[in-house]
Amino acid sequence: MSDRLSYEKVSQFANVKVPQDIEDEMLNVYATYSIEHDMNTNDLEPYFKDLELPKDLYKLIRKEDLVIEGTNIIDFQLLIRSTYHILIYIDNGDVIKNLWTTMIKNSGRDVQFPNTKLTDHVLSVKDLQKISNVIGVSDQSGLIQMMSCATEGNRLFITYLDFASVLGKLGLLRYRKA
Repeated sequence: MSDRLSYEKVSQFANVKVPQDIEDEMLNVYATYSIEHDMNTNDLEPYFKDLELPKDLYKLIRKEDLVIEGTNIIDFQLLIRSTYHILIYIDNGDVIKNLWTTMIKNSGRDVQFPNTKLTDHVLSVKDLQKISNVIGVSDQSGLIQMMSCATEGNRLFITYLDFASVLGKLGLLRYRKA
């Protein structure tokens, strides 16, 4: 398969099939929060803690992306996919951190906000324009499209997690397939 972006690569990451053993572990933890009532957004942090996932990643997940529309009740399938994506990001931490660091440095945010943790930085449209200028890209529409893709057009900034998701959709992250 070529290294070019394709619908298949995007779809494969967006609709990842979680290996059964990993899904079983997630289901066991999920069950502890859904026995007496439906799991809701208040249960997310303890759920991720029970799975021993790093807070600097799961804190970036938007709760509204995991709920049944119009409620605060967690959608199991969305939760499983997001949890597995975090595992993928952990496995590919060096790749993501190196590329995100490059983006932060080329935007100047590392100098502007020197005490901000790498995973807490966000990149705005202006930051992406600065990056385009630094790397000599005259057509900035590609970076703006990356932001739109990463945030589904809902925000004017991208987070570390959004960036990791874009890398996954581009097929740049390795993960165990079911």
